Amino acid sequence: MAVTGRPTKYTKEIDNELCERLASGQSLNSICRDAHMPHRVNVMRWILATDNPIYDDFRINYALAREIQYQTMADDIIDICDNGSNDYMDQMDEQTGGYKVNGENIQRSRLRVDTRKWFMSKVLPKFKDKPEADKTGDTMADAITKLIDKLPN
Repeated sequence: MAVTGRPTKYTKEIDNELCERLASGQSLNSICRDAHMPHRVNVMRWILATDNPIYDDFRINYALAREIQYQTMADDIIDICDNGSNDYMDQMDEQTGGYKVNGENIQRSRLRVDTRKWFMSKVLPKFKDKPEADKTGDTMADAITKLIDKLPN
């Protein structure tokens, strides 16, 4: 009698929802926190640790979703930079009146932009500021880049 593992939670519906949410900018962590979604480790197995052909479509969809997500992040950077709302606030002091700079909001916007730029520089070579020395070993970023490179133009 052959021993089999637990049945996979993978379905085409899960594939579609997960990839749509990734493409819209949500993180894999936040998606996988939902009770009906698979655990993040299982998603990683579907991408990296199995040669089961039932996951081939998922791998392609995942790579496309990540590519779209990175472009969404690039758009987010522009939107964050162009959004000046809450950069100033009403001065409550009657003697000085007017507006004052809201440094907290400006610093938060800077952090949001810098975090996105840093992340994108780590996962996609085209967003790197300067070339890094070649590293050995497969990382998740390397695996996704390889999947993206295999996509048809």
